Amino acid sequence: MSTPASFGNLLRTLRKRVGMTQGDLAAAVGYSIAAISALEQGRRLPDVEFVMQRLVPALAVTDTPQLARQLVEQAAAARGERPPTISSIQRAAQAPQEETIVLTGRLPPLPTPLIGRTAQVNQICDRLLGHGGRLLTLVGPPGIGKTTLALAVAAQLHHYYSDGALFVALAAVSDTTRMVLTIATAVGCSDGGPKPPQTKLIEFLRRKNMLLVLDNLEQLRDAAPLVAELVAECPGITILATSRERLHLRIEQRFKVLPLDLAAAVELFVQRAHAVDTDFHLSAHNQSAVEAICQRLDCLPLALELCAAQVDMFAPTQLLAHLQARRLDLLVDGAQDLPLHQRTLRTAIQRSYDLLDEAERALFRSLGVFVGGFDLDAAAVVVGWVVEMEGGRQETGDGILKTEDWRLKSENGRPNGSLQSLLSTLHALIGKSLVRVETTPEGEQRFLLLETIREFVVDQARAHGEEAQLRQRHYAAYLHLFRTGDSHLRGPEAVAWFARLALEQDNLRAAMQWALDEQRYADAVWLQIACRWFWHHLGHWYESGQWLAQLLPHRTTLPLNLQLYTVTQVVAMGRAMPEFQPLERWKDELLHLLTLCPDQHLQSAAWHFIAAYSADFAQRAAAWERAVACARAARNTPTLGPEFCLLADCDFILGSTLWAYATALIEQGQFPQALPLLMESREIFQRRVSQYEVADSSGTLGHLALLQGDLAQAHAYLHEAIVTATEFNYQEMIGLWQPVLGLVTLYRGDPAEARRLLIASLHLATELKDKTFLMRTCADLAETALCEGLLNEASEWLKQSLAHQANPRRNDAYEVARLWVAARLAVAQQQYLRSATLFGLAEAIHRQIHYAIGGPMRALADAALATVQAALEPAAFAEAFAAGQGMSLEQAFSVIRESIG
Repeated sequence: MSTPASFGNLLRTLRKRVGMTQGDLAAAVGYSIAAISALEQGRRLPDVEFVMQRLVPALAVTDTPQLARQLVEQAAAARGERPPTISSIQRAAQAPQEETIVLTGRLPPLPTPLIGRTAQVNQICDRLLGHGGRLLTLVGPPGIGKTTLALAVAAQLHHYYSDGALFVALAAVSDTTRMVLTIATAVGCSDGGPKPPQTKLIEFLRRKNMLLVLDNLEQLRDAAPLVAELVAECPGITILATSRERLHLRIEQRFKVLPLDLAAAVELFVQRAHAVDTDFHLSAHNQSAVEAICQRLDCLPLALELCAAQVDMFAPTQLLAHLQARRLDLLVDGAQDLPLHQRTLRTAIQRSYDLLDEAERALFRSLGVFVGGFDLDAAAVVVGWVVEMEGGRQETGDGILKTEDWRLKSENGRPNGSLQSLLSTLHALIGKSLVRVETTPEGEQRFLLLETIREFVVDQARAHGEEAQLRQRHYAAYLHLFRTGDSHLRGPEAVAWFARLALEQDNLRAAMQWALDEQRYADAVWLQIACRWFWHHLGHWYESGQWLAQLLPHRTTLPLNLQLYTVTQVVAMGRAMPEFQPLERWKDELLHLLTLCPDQHLQSAAWHFIAAYSADFAQRAAAWERAVACARAARNTPTLGPEFCLLADCDFILGSTLWAYATALIEQGQFPQALPLLMESREIFQRRVSQYEVADSSGTLGHLALLQGDLAQAHAYLHEAIVTATEFNYQEMIGLWQPVLGLVTLYRGDPAEARRLLIASLHLATELKDKTFLMRTCADLAETALCEGLLNEASEWLKQSLAHQANPRRNDAYEVARLWVAARLAVAQQQYLRSATLFGLAEAIHRQIHYAIGGPMRALADAALATVQAALEPAAFAEAFAAGQGMSLEQAFSVIRESIG
């Protein structure tokens, strides 16, 4: 072998000779990768003694004295020093390093490459080598990868200890006597002599400098004293333990092992799947399914490995479907070199469950009904412990709690015995890594179970006959929470309550599904009433409609007032739900129910939505008048109880009805009639300090200013509305007013910013699945493209707007605006006859709504109309214009579709 020209070249050659990467060599000698790279590139001078003591053994040249001598001599030459004597180099090369022998014989290699844990390995190494102490426990739930992480840390640190690192598997050990014997056997402590095994072990380890990895301590209830004594009596011993709970020792550091992040989880799944099926690769076709699988499995390494082992039988989409049904039944048949308790995920969790005492098991089973987490109050209700009701415990005949004011009992400001028991038992489950704790942005504690663990405890509750009662209590807890929250959502505390309720959406859905599954349709409606305004605020029209659709076939079984509410909501949500259209088919049923149900609150809501979705404005105006009259009557003589939530809020019903009527009048161009209603509504909401409704009225005032041509005032009002809506995450309001702000911005001469606002609005409308928002936003984007001279783009946006048309028979300002866009586009395309026809239809609608809209829209339309009149013969123009005046909107849409292809 020829000698390379420098120490760095020789080091690189010897490293590659033994198949090591720079990272491998760095780990073996205790350097960083950057330091090894600097040595190889000649940017760092080698330490001769370090080369003899560390690099020579690590590069496996101890049996090749010539290579060892060359490496040491090159190191000395690089420093300009005389090389050590040949005999000293030979002694260093021939003296095997004990840590290398220990590593090979007593530290198992990682069974698979470590993925996604580099940062955690470095953090743990830093803590063990720092001044935090000589005992660190890795804690986490079953299957999270504590053992693999501990092995990786030991492999990184073994060279820092003269006696290396030692791994001791204790999963099969059940008492401290056997624990002592297992450790003694592993370290090579003789079992002869009269002394007790623990004494002999401590005397043996006192002479050692070693990292001791104690794996799976959770089942050894008395392990802590032994571990404490080992640390206290053996100053050269550092212990890295793995357990599902900490040891509760003062000298202990704790490191909580978390699930992998999604990218690492996907990488692990793909790696293990490829080991099973070499044809398996991540692709655009299967990536979304693989990511969903990883999320469904909580990104737990053991669960991912067990699931990936099934790819020879199931495609990722099939695996996902099986996981959604019964994930624990799929996660079986683990590798034979896994410990027995890790060959199925159910067995791994069962092992933790078996180690609990009876009180812990009972609480653990109860927590499975929560989805997405829970707080202490909800846990107390579901468990059935310490719930105090104002006026006593009140239940319906079927056990559903009805009272509106419950709280945890306390004695002299401190928890009573039962609550203290709940707290201590929950704390024990947290300590055993079976329940996780998170802190909300508001600083409140929130608890949750990993989904894989939650499925196990639901099975346990079902096996113990407890599931039905637990789900009933769960429903009661969240009905109460959303009723309580609703009373705060339209006042000064709205922001805090929206944030609190947003955390409970998964629990809300679970409670709703339980009511439907159990055919408790009235209970499902009560829950919908409780969350109605919350859903409206978030823009969850589509989801709310999906739940409502499941109730519709059973509406005749409901009490009369709930029937009226249900059908009213069908009309209210019709714009987002194609299943409910045409809305006219519900009108007769709604009118019939109005004759049977005398309550003014419910009547006002029903007339409100009859008005909102009637095609003829005269009918709409009459319905709005009825809605306002009913709202005023209900305000004077309220009759609904608080369980009706939003509908029983008399001020809100009146204020929102006035606002809606004013908005309808503005759309029809009846500005003088609209303004006093709008200002009365705004005054009501300002008194209530209701930020949502005040901001909504600002948006309406901005729209009115736009239609009157006052762009500066329009921008100020609309900007105010959007700032408030964005600050408090009012999605539905953003969807309504941001496109209007985009148009105002366009007309003020900033098309780039207008386009940004409208594209953002389009994404939101798509997310909300609101066809009306989509229709209007696409029309506004067509207007923007037209103003920029992008005719093909304008045609495409107009085509999309027509595809999202919600009501092709409704004549309002939005329809006129879209007709103008289509007519002006036809002018730009020099389709003058078609344009004249569309202008004729627009003028006819103007007359129907008694107002010719002004502002920039009117000016642009007038300019385009003048171009058409100049381009056509007067007779041809008059004929086409008259034809448009006689068209219906449906006919006009056909004309527009023909013109844009």
